[in-house]
This record gives sequence, C-alpha cells and structure tokens, in this order.
Amino acid sequence: MKITNIKNKSINFNNGMAISFDHAQECYEDNYADFKQIENIAYDIDFDEELIFERVKDSGFRFGSIGTPMFFIPCYSRQNGYYSSNVDIYFNGAEVLNVSGEWIYE
Repeated sequence: MKITNIKNKSINFNNGMAISFDHAQECYEDNYADFKQIENIAYDIDFDEELIFERVKDSGFRFGSIGTPMFFIPCYSRQNGYYSSNVDIYFNGAEVLNVSGEWIYE
C-alpha cells in the first residue's frame, strides 16, 4: 500500500487505510502529530498492510513495515507545561500507540 496524501490529521493510503491521531483535550493544550513532516521518500514506499509502530521517547513515533524504512512523525504539545502531552495514534480506527509530544511552551 502506498501513501496517497497527507493531511493535517491523517496519512492516507491507496487501499483506504489511514494513520490518524487524537487527543482528549483537558483545557488549553494543543497536542498533535505533525504528519506533514514525513520525509518525501515515504510517498515512494510500498508498505505492507501490517504496519509496525514504535514510540520515540518524548518526541513522537516511527512507522514502517518489514522490509521498508521506518519513518519518523514528530508529535508536539503546545501549552504552558501544566497539561498532558499525550497523543493517541490510530491505524484504521484502532489505537496502536499512546505517545508524548515534545512541549512547545507558550
């Protein structure tokens, strides 16, 4: 499966599958996965439908499949440091990871 497009809230594949994120907002924090930061070469990769997801401590996650490179997706938390920096990562609507975003203090 190949990436067809990348939006602010998802990475979409040509078979209808997608990687997305969510965050249960507590108050003023904005936690998100920055999908648009993926390397351009990811568009050329033919991923297996059995994607592998790995947490990257305090900065996001990586995904790929057996025989393909792993691609890093940074996660951020825009806030004052008081709230959770968690971001839930989903593949086809099923949660696959809960990661911490890198804090961007405001």
